[in-house]
Amino acid sequence: MAEQNVCRFVPREINDHSIHTVHFVLETKEQLYTGLRLKSLYTVYYVLQGEGRLHTRGAVLPLQQGDVFFSFPAEPFAIESVSDFQYMYISFLGARGNRIMEQLGVSPKAMLYPACPELETVWVQGLESPAELSDIASEAVLLHTFAYLGKRLPKFSSRDEGRIDLVSMIQKYVDEHFSDPDFSLERLGSDLKYNKKYLSTVFKRHVGVGIVEYLHTVRIQHACTMLKQGFTSVSDVALRCGYPDAQYFSKVFKRRMSLAPREYMASIKSESSMSNS
Repeated sequence: MAEQNVCRFVPREINDHSIHTVHFVLETKEQLYTGLRLKSLYTVYYVLQGEGRLHTRGAVLPLQQGDVFFSFPAEPFAIESVSDFQYMYISFLGARGNRIMEQLGVSPKAMLYPACPELETVWVQGLESPAELSDIASEAVLLHTFAYLGKRLPKFSSRDEGRIDLVSMIQKYVDEHFSDPDFSLERLGSDLKYNKKYLSTVFKRHVGVGIVEYLHTVRIQHACTMLKQGFTSVSDVALRCGYPDAQYFSKVFKRRMSLAPREYMASIKSESSMSNS
């Protein structure tokens, strides 16, 4: 594997009841413990080599080669390197992912699954897939990991099915209306026939991020897809993704991608030229 980080943002078309994989990363930098932090997405990790520690609010868990573990948007955590530590991870959102985790019992109380060496080949080959197949590869690795863990667990548990279905309805609505600049929680509640505060509470409880945060995630994913498809007008991309204010769109984009839209376009051209050389 490479001796430096490999990080891919995964653009994709929006489909109903899908898993939206966002990043597929090989992390090789030393991780120093400086306190617990939060991530805005669900994330599954595979320890590629060495030893580390997973810090949570209630425990410090040892990590070693072959371990699988998760982090959750509403739960602070930290990863610390101990010896020659490298890991890979896939961040994701989506009703299907939430439903699978509910079935498997994956939660902040059951976030570490040790000794899964059979997954290494799948993870490594997935990250080595061509950039244009990153959406397929990352989702395949994620689902394969879920299936592998499912075989190890004694039984599935399904809880709160009604609320999970409501979360799916909310995500489907957002996926279909993200380009509407007038999108609002008021309209969402009116169209789904639920109180907007109730919808917000249920969604945050099961997904870990608020509805508006999820809306921004879907919009920025779609913007990245458009930029990879060759769109060059930032204002046009912004408008098509539900942002009538291009300056605000650029601010949101940079906060999430660590690159401004035009910088992201430049990185796409650079990656393309390197792959063609």
